[in-house]
Amino acid sequence: MRLKHWLLGAVATLAMVMAATGIYPASWVTWYQPEVPEELRK
Repeated sequence: MRLKHWLLGAVATLAMVMAATGIYPASWVTWYQPEVPEELRK
């Protein structure tokens, strides 16, 4: 029970930090944008 309480607290803290810094889970995907080769752009 104590581990569950700690885990919920850690998740809540992480969620508050993410909200305060403006980090959204959807933006993590956009961080990785590899360069498209020239032949694929045509």
